[in-house]
Amino acid sequence: MGMDQVFVTNTNEDVHEDGYNGEAFVFPPGERVLVPVEAAIHMLGFNLVDKTDTLVRLGWATIYDPKTKNWAENPQGAQRLGRFVFDKAVMVSESSLARALEKPVAA
Repeated sequence: MGMDQVFVTNTNEDVHEDGYNGEAFVFPPGERVLVPVEAAIHMLGFNLVDKTDTLVRLGWATIYDPKTKNWAENPQGAQRLGRFVFDKAVMVSESSLARALEKPVAA
């Protein structure tokens, strides 16, 4: 696993499961999951301007319209993908964290 990691929070109502490089990841609603940045890019389009490839890979880009009997753009797919929140993880030594917690908070 690489050094760069990101916390991913799924704010959708359903569990999302995906995989990267042979490792399975489960994203329960409301829980923070630590994943490698490369996995977040592949699975959820982290930091990508154009998330089309991610939406297509997930099967969320289009939806079948039975009225027209054609596939149409799925706006809910982009909305669903947008409900994954990313927070870059940083490594901090335990002693640094303890010192930071001892400092009084400015009002």
